Amino acid sequence: MGFEKQLSWRRCLALVLVGAWNAEAVSMGTFPYEFLHPANIFVTFMYYALQLLIIEDLYSRFKLSYRDLFLIGILFGLLEEGVLTLTFYIPVTEWLKPGYGRILGINTVWATFLTFFHATYTVTLTFLIIDRFFPRNRGPLLNRRAYALILSYLLVLYIGNPIHVAFTVMPSQLHFNFKPKIEAILIVAFLIVILMFTVASRIRKSSYRSYTTVSLPQQSINQRALISDACIILLMSAAWFLPYMHNYEGFPETIALLYSVSLATLGPLAFSWYLKRSGGVNEKRLTIITASLVSFYMSLSVYCYFLSHDYISMFIIAVTFILELELVFKRPLLLSSPSLIRKTISLLKVNRGKNKRKPLTNRDNRASQPPNS
Repeated sequence: MGFEKQLSWRRCLALVLVGAWNAEAVSMGTFPYEFLHPANIFVTFMYYALQLLIIEDLYSRFKLSYRDLFLIGILFGLLEEGVLTLTFYIPVTEWLKPGYGRILGINTVWATFLTFFHATYTVTLTFLIIDRFFPRNRGPLLNRRAYALILSYLLVLYIGNPIHVAFTVMPSQLHFNFKPKIEAILIVAFLIVILMFTVASRIRKSSYRSYTTVSLPQQSINQRALISDACIILLMSAAWFLPYMHNYEGFPETIALLYSVSLATLGPLAFSWYLKRSGGVNEKRLTIITASLVSFYMSLSVYCYFLSHDYISMFIIAVTFILELELVFKRPLLLSSPSLIRKTISLLKVNRGKNKRKPLTNRDNRASQPPNS
């Protein structure tokens, strides 16, 4: 019992670390060494950690599928970018020219991209990585008291951070007061409510499932199918960034919006249909898909940090790349180095103790025997 409890918290710790790190450091939203700043620890990291713990509890309690996780990830993206950080409404973003894609006060292109980015990368991919190495928790993880504490902390963040962003960060960057339009807030609130009801209905259906662990089928998949899976995932990931390469210059706003929406909705549906037609999903295939997603975003992050001459961040992300691939393929090399060091030290101590206790020779044995009377 104690081992299962310890294992569950090891999984939870890995989950929050991978999720927060990928969503901010790998996506270049926060520089890796900026995570040590107290504001990022108590706001950014704690926000991701607490949200992912809630998702992990729902995932384990109701035996949710990856499709359910993707829907929860969409809700996660709406809450973070539409409520916590207000990036859906700001006139200027890092990637888009001023005022681009604004419909009823919302940066629709930016909002679509970030919402599905969090659904795919922050939530679904994080669970794909952790599930490859750590077994799923059995049953509930959080009790009512834990939920009360977590939701209270998140409520403070959801109230305090938008006020901080609107009245301190935005005016200093935009040189004017920033106020989201009421119709934009109502649209985002409506989408959040719809997603909450959708997720609740999925959870209610999942609650009737058996609590026995469902193992993926292990039918053989030929090498060509695995290569095709990796190529499709890489092409779909790169397709998201195609318009950003030119900062959407020359892309009409309507075309860019239709491009993002169709890619976000039709892409996963087409890929799911392809997986079913080509033999279904098994453990090996899911591992290749996960590794392909990790490889794309990690390589892009390393390349961007290299172009910005931030070699410290580039090195940190490169090490993260190796560690996450070790989790995906269940081949711990760097991850096993601390235990390997401890085993080596303990072995050296044992050998040193044996060397101190030298074996007695025959002369010593005769000298140690009592004299005959």
